[in-house]
Amino acid sequence: MSTNNATFSGEIKVAARIIDHISSGLYESPAACLKELINNSYDADAKRVDVFLKPDANQIILADDGIGLNKTEFQRHFDRISESHKRETSDITESGRPKIGKIGIGFIAANEICNVMEIESTKQGSSELLKVTINFGEMRKDPAQRRIEGSPEISKADYFGTVEEAPIDDHYTYITLKNIIGDARKILEGAGISPHSSGNKTLYGLQPESINKILGKGPKSWKEFDSYSENMLSIALNVPVRYFDNWPGLENKYEFLDDISAAVKRLDFSAFIDGTELRKPIVFEKEKVSIIREFNYQGEHISARGYFYAQHGIIYPSELRGILIRVRGAAVGGYDGEYMKFSPTTAALFQNWISAEIYADDRLEDAMVIDRKTFRITHEAYVELQLAVHQFLSTFISSIRTDIYNKQGEIRKIEQARVIETRITEQLEEASLSLPLEEPKQITQSWTGATTETLGRSQLLKKYSIDEIYEIILDIGKEFLSSDQLAKFVEKLTKRFRG
Repeated sequence: MSTNNATFSGEIKVAARIIDHISSGLYESPAACLKELINNSYDADAKRVDVFLKPDANQIILADDGIGLNKTEFQRHFDRISESHKRETSDITESGRPKIGKIGIGFIAANEICNVMEIESTKQGSSELLKVTINFGEMRKDPAQRRIEGSPEISKADYFGTVEEAPIDDHYTYITLKNIIGDARKILEGAGISPHSSGNKTLYGLQPESINKILGKGPKSWKEFDSYSENMLSIALNVPVRYFDNWPGLENKYEFLDDISAAVKRLDFSAFIDGTELRKPIVFEKEKVSIIREFNYQGEHISARGYFYAQHGIIYPSELRGILIRVRGAAVGGYDGEYMKFSPTTAALFQNWISAEIYADDRLEDAMVIDRKTFRITHEAYVELQLAVHQFLSTFISSIRTDIYNKQGEIRKIEQARVIETRITEQLEEASLSLPLEEPKQITQSWTGATTETLGRSQLLKKYSIDEIYEIILDIGKEFLSSDQLAKFVEKLTKRFRG
């Protein structure tokens, strides 16, 4: 097919109801905008999408190996933004992925972080090379000036494009965001800056293994990192990329966690930012006493599967505290620290110890608000899932109390007993060396012989306070030592306990 560099132009029109949402802060962060574009690559069956931040050129570039876009599809998608055409023929991609996009505003999210967007794409099996420039300058005008006469729609942007020749075997999409604006400029500032030169914590240029180790040390919040890294983590949490290889880093293996991880891996989707592969940043502190339970619910209006994790102590980073719900593999907002409006007074201490992740089926999609951050809480699927989560959470909190809180108390008692044991043994050995008598050695031997097993000795010591142990030792000493010897022994023993 000969295209002869055909040119075309037009106006992107957006339904007023969508403009209202966008104007009210639909995409409140650069990460929210970029994740929409990355999810578009996922829906285009891309196996890989690369994001490059170019601070010197004031640009952000996205490149994927998806099926691409031709002129006809572009105009169908962009001439009027009010609904998505992605699911006209199927709600899954050719490779079997469930499509994330539904409302049709993913591309338009770019207007929140740039003034100009350039698209270059060639569709699989086509010799057309589409090149389009979209100018979002129109968006900066007052909505009254942009309203289209005789229509409820509003002009969103102007576009100009050409269709050129391309090898028929090529398929890709390149998106260039130019003239970066707002908070997105902070992301650009972090690109290419090493932690040694900036003095800030950054994940720039690190590989997944290194990021995993850093996150495993339990930073209090992602805000401890620079804006570049914070947005990187936020994007990775939302889009359907893989978990870390040793996720979640627990000592024991759990089949249901392996199933969740394998299901995500089968999607065969990878995203990179400046060469760093994104992985779901769900990493827990490995030294903590913890439990994890499978959540599996099959109901009338909703089915869902996931896990509830708890550890002894507050979950850090704070961004992982609460419950995260995914629909079609993509997160809906962030972690909900209120657990779908669970009673805040019920075991309030333990609620901060929990991190949960739930994959819900497609029926919950109808409950999502256009911002894809929240749900309509009266929707029957949401109401049913909410009840199931609250019932599960009540049982899970009971497990926290018995398997973590009480267990940790027992561990503390054993550790305290071992400290007492060490002090007594050392004092008796010291007495044996300082007193030229056989009797103190007999005391040491009696103590050691009577409590050969360390655990048994610790359990014995748990029954008595330090004062009680002190009195018992004195009573035994009186049976073997003279008055002078006993006085010296008591002096050393008292100093030891007080020290």
